Amino acid sequence: MTVEALVKGWCPGALRPMESGDGLLVRIRITGGILKAEHAHVIAKSAMQYGNGLIDLSGRANLQIRGVSGSQWPHLIADLSHHGLLDDDAEAEAVRNVVASPLARLDPSAMLDIRPLVKALENRLVSDRALHALPGKFGFLVDDGGQFSLSDQNADIAFEALQENRTTYFVVRIGQDDTAGIIGIDSVCDTAAALAHAFIDASRASVKPYKRMVNWVADWGADRILKSVGIDTIAVRPRRSTDLSPFGFHALGESGFLGLGAPFGRWSANGLAALADIALAEGSGELRLTPWRAILIPGLHQTRAQTLIAKLGEGFISRADDPRLQIIACAGRPSCRNATVNTHQDALGFATLQNLMKKSGTRLHVSGCEKGCARPAATEAVLVGKNGVYDLVLNGKASDSPMMKGLDEAMARRTLEDLWAGEAK
Repeated sequence: MTVEALVKGWCPGALRPMESGDGLLVRIRITGGILKAEHAHVIAKSAMQYGNGLIDLSGRANLQIRGVSGSQWPHLIADLSHHGLLDDDAEAEAVRNVVASPLARLDPSAMLDIRPLVKALENRLVSDRALHALPGKFGFLVDDGGQFSLSDQNADIAFEALQENRTTYFVVRIGQDDTAGIIGIDSVCDTAAALAHAFIDASRASVKPYKRMVNWVADWGADRILKSVGIDTIAVRPRRSTDLSPFGFHALGESGFLGLGAPFGRWSANGLAALADIALAEGSGELRLTPWRAILIPGLHQTRAQTLIAKLGEGFISRADDPRLQIIACAGRPSCRNATVNTHQDALGFATLQNLMKKSGTRLHVSGCEKGCARPAATEAVLVGKNGVYDLVLNGKASDSPMMKGLDEAMARRTLEDLWAGEAK
């Protein structure tokens, strides 16, 4: 297989990379988000040697090496394979879309240690070749019921651990629907496979193939789908939620973990290597990747964590109230060929807006084009790059009709200031 023969526009991997504005995008899937510090060093070194030194942490807790040339890609793959960081083939790699609770085994409040279950689920997805027909973005989720709820994460098939009367079980949800079923711990892999097979069959039988589980749910309803694979549904159960932030220090028994982020999920290879150094010298020897684009360093004590925060500086995000967390920005120019604006540079400027922090949550989406890859959901304000300037969408998606057009960075800044100043009064 040659890089030139690869089709563009899918969910990339390492064995099937995607061409972007700065070269090949090589995505490495880490089982359960548990990354050994030694492997973090390998990835950081590879990013500098074969790429442009930039690494993205994706919303599915994967690492993406950027800027790899076609000639360097085979050498990168050889190195990653040598260190056990690759799948046997591109199809197996593509189907391993499993997001898991990032503190597996470490969180005393969790219902169970999900690490063996996550590994077993990945093995099932890889070994059952019929499941390789799933769409590239079709994803699974396993929540251990601990501190970090994954309820804000989009998943086609989600399992959430709960415990009642000293019995642990899993709630099953599909396509983000509130209708749920109940299964035992030992039934997760079989249930995931049954639902995935049923989805594939239903998609093939449909006039228009389904892209995601939410499309099938819209046609059939979650209750009917779950019952079709032998799962009885229960009364609608509220999704578990938490206000816990993955950033900063959190105690876990005698020690704890330090959560750090990089603006808009974009890390330098040196930054990742620095975290790996800390994990080896002072932590548990591993990093935990999260879908909130934070990297956790377990095994630290609070005093040492605070010293590290001061030493690492403002280049890292260590507080839940960091204004950069209220902005989502896609790769932008020059990383993406569709973008005509430097989204990251502009977003850093927008993070200094006076009234940005008057409300919590994501308030601004800076998108390089109308595709809105970084955030498919509606946002209070969306700046959409077009011909080097921005269109402004309010309370919508990047693909929606704008209320203003042709704003340069300074004009966009003033418009947002006026908008949020009025809300703050």
